This record gives sequence, structure tokens and C-alpha cells, in this order.
Amino acid sequence: MLPKLFAKRLSGVTLMFSLLASSLIANAETTVIGIANFGPHPALSRTISGFKEQLAKHGFIEGKTVTYAYSDANFTPGLIPQTLAQIVSQRPKVILTVTTPVAQAAVRNVSDTRIPLVFSQVTNPVAAGLVPDWEHGSERIVGTASVTDYDAVLTFAKKIFPRAKSFGVLYNAGEVNDVAAIKSLGAAAEKAGMKMVATSVDTTIDVPQRTGTMKGLDFFYAIGSNLVQSSLPAVASVTDRLKMPILSAEHELIRKGNLIAVAYAPSYESQGAHAADLALALMNGKKPSELAVYRPQPGDYLALVNRKKLEQLGLAVPLDMRDCKCFVDPQ
Repeated sequence: MLPKLFAKRLSGVTLMFSLLASSLIANAETTVIGIANFGPHPALSRTISGFKEQLAKHGFIEGKTVTYAYSDANFTPGLIPQTLAQIVSQRPKVILTVTTPVAQAAVRNVSDTRIPLVFSQVTNPVAAGLVPDWEHGSERIVGTASVTDYDAVLTFAKKIFPRAKSFGVLYNAGEVNDVAAIKSLGAAAEKAGMKMVATSVDTTIDVPQRTGTMKGLDFFYAIGSNLVQSSLPAVASVTDRLKMPILSAEHELIRKGNLIAVAYAPSYESQGAHAADLALALMNGKKPSELAVYRPQPGDYLALVNRKKLEQLGLAVPLDMRDCKCFVDPQ
């Protein structure tokens, strides 16, 4: 009996060590991917979710075949280098950098050139000095741009507001991205045969008065400007009185409440997914300079419509849109 009992115990010990060895091998084969974020925000979280979901489709299952080394700077620029250092210490195969300041800091601070970098939520990576042109990444970084196709936006605006011939827009003249947006938007408006009234604003205090000068226009377009987007409650307090709907270049506020009538922009998830495709190419040996910056295509755009808000403003959903899956309020 003793030899048999000993054999059983030995067999159990062997099995235990076999399982331990398998676990160690599995852990050794787990890929580490870094995610450097500017700070916790719903839009940025959606981008990261899209990134992870796309990688999961290619076998990178969180907790099994991939470990994500995440850190954010809590929207404090001075903490970005520390955020990156924490990620680099875990020796990632690639690092996703979310927003322009994080991407710029990564290029400066990640000294290990063996770690490729991918950016997302960057409006204009060429102007930001991240890449030499739209067709090529730099030696260190490539990614997805959140640049807006204003021709597509105004085509949609004509669909949701079929009688619209004019619109108003606020912008911060001291912000390079805002000025560039207004220039591109003005060109698209001319092409679409629409009148654009652009008004500069320096501080949030001036927003209600400047918005009030847009009386008689058909809708207000809220560009993806930090100042404008953060001031939308003040904008809405005026546009509601003017019976003027807001078309927003951001999705989050329309999901949360009853300020915005319509939102139309590339989805954050799609931007993250395309960043994941670029990360996969880099992990498979491609160099950033061999890849092009991804710009949103028509299929990346997401429309959200608040029917209740349109009704309050005396507007109706066009017949050809009544069966769309784009409503944020239940029927």
C-alpha cells in the first residue's frame, strides 16, 4: 500500500508543478501593451475601449494573452513624463498615447526606440509636429487623427435640417486648432452653398452675448473646441430662446442630457480600433514611417439625435431618418 500511496502523492506533486510551469509559461508569453492617457474622461475611455476590443479580435485577451500597463496624468501636463516612465518600466511592446500633449511628450521622453508609439485623439498630427505628413508616420510614432471632415458634417446637417441655409459657430481665436477648424469649415460651407457666421470668443463669460448675435440663423454648430464644448450649457440657454438647434462635434453631452439636438462625429471607439490596427502592424515589425496616419472615413461617423429636443424647438425628424438607430431618447 505504501508504494501505491507514495506514487499517488508523487503524481499529485508532479501535477502541481506541471500546472505551475504552465502558468509561468503563460505569464511569460503575455504581451504587455502600454496605454498613456491624459486623464479620466468618458470620450477618452471610449477610445481606449475601442482599442482593446479591436485587439481582442486578434487574440489579445486582457488577463490572458495581454496585460495593459495603464497610467494617466489626471490632465496635468507636468505629470505626463512620470506617467510614461511608469509604463516604460513594464517593458511594453507598444504604447498607445491618448491626446496630443501625451503623444508629444512620449516622443520626447520615451528614450527606448525599440518601443513603437501610436497616437489617438490628436486633431492634426502634422501641425503638432508628430509626423512629417499625412501619408507617413515619423521614425517613432504614427496613429489616428480626429480631424473632422466638414464636407461630411454639412452633408449630414442638410439631411437633418433640410431647410437650413445658414449656421453660426463660435471659436477661440487664440487657439490654433480652432482657427484651422474655422478655415476648413468655411471652405466646406462655401462648397455646400451655406452661409457661415463665425464669431470669436475669448472667455466663457462672453459666450451668451456672442451667441445672441446669431439670431436668424438656422442652426449652431459646436466645433470640437475646448472652450466651445465646455460652454455649451451657456450656448444652449441662448439658442433655446432663439429656437435654434445645436449640432455638436462631440457626442458626450447629447448622451447625458437635453442640451444638444444632434451630434455628428467620428466615434471614439472607431478611432481606438484603427489605432489598434496600427499597433498590430508595429508589433508585427512595421516601422511607424512605413504607415500612413489614419483619418476618419464616412463609416467611422456616428450620428446621435435627441427627438425630444428637436420637438421642443419646433423641428421634426426627417422622414428618411425615422427608422435610424441613432436616437438617444426612447420612443
